[in-house]
Amino acid sequence: MSYTYVSQKLREYDFYLREARLLPSDLDPKLRAAILMIEEGYRRGDLDRRKAVVFGALFRHRFGYKYRVISDKHLVIIPRSRDELMKVFMAYPQLMAIIGNRHAGKTITSWTIALDFLERKENAKLYIYGDVDGLGEQIIKERPDLDERIIIKKDYSLPPKDGKDKIVVYNEIGESLISKRALSTSNLEANLQAFRSRHLRTWVIYNVIRLSSLEGVLRETADIKMFKWLSPELISNAMMNLPKAWGELLKITASLNINENLVIAPVQGKGVKIFLHETNPPVWLLEAHRKAKKNTALMMIKSERERYIVQRCGELSEKGLTASEIQRILEREGIKLTKRSIQLKIKKWRKHTGLEENGEKNK
Repeated sequence: MSYTYVSQKLREYDFYLREARLLPSDLDPKLRAAILMIEEGYRRGDLDRRKAVVFGALFRHRFGYKYRVISDKHLVIIPRSRDELMKVFMAYPQLMAIIGNRHAGKTITSWTIALDFLERKENAKLYIYGDVDGLGEQIIKERPDLDERIIIKKDYSLPPKDGKDKIVVYNEIGESLISKRALSTSNLEANLQAFRSRHLRTWVIYNVIRLSSLEGVLRETADIKMFKWLSPELISNAMMNLPKAWGELLKITASLNINENLVIAPVQGKGVKIFLHETNPPVWLLEAHRKAKKNTALMMIKSERERYIVQRCGELSEKGLTASEIQRILEREGIKLTKRSIQLKIKKWRKHTGLEENGEKNK
């Protein structure tokens, strides 16, 4: 019985990791041949586990690839690809789920993909749902040329049926879209959009923390799955919703940096491509995100006048002005404050914005 069980497991691994798996099309032919030779050599027994790990470590050190020893017969080397994601994603209207911890970079990654999409399709529009941090509004300020092409939705109603190409980003999956609320109006709208995406010429991206929190229909119809950094608990959760062979690969996400993504992308009629994708967001997008987070933090200050004063004190302080100099400038604006009060407001400004800036630097 034990032999039968192992045999079945190996056949399943063979299917998902050898028969169905594809390497990215832009991979150097010599590297492609080397990867296949090493993986097949380990499966045949020509390489023992120690040698397989040495080869995997060599690819990691030399090219930045990831690797995982899945079983006594399966070694998987995961190469990087510059263009494969957009090539697969834009082939036809389809759905993508981006899964990762908080602060793993899901928002920046989805916006980078969406903006790239808009550049490649000049007449397309972007519909953003759940723009909780106000990044959409800040991007429009930074890029007024995109004003008419970015639509920030306040509810989950579907985009118009105008026959034009469009990309939809669910930046924050709210309560109405998780499995416990599967029959809510918003969830039904999202399901309808998923089923009709091809007919409506709509590409869809979902940002989620837990793969299981994405309602069943949406999870199963999201062909492309992109995994960012995951904590051990979230890795375990995601593994329960994937074939076991692919689930084992998710363990590499524990060491991904904020710019790295593990992509599992089915290609119609061919197989499934598994590779690493780098987000590489433009500098102006990161700056827009920083400003949006500052604005969001400042909105926590209830009084609009108080918010203005705190922001003014903070911005003048960032220019290197002393409390006395700031006091004179504010007096010209009709605002009278003591130097002690100004120092406290500068401290409040740093409390609301300094942490976010440090977080960006650490990344």
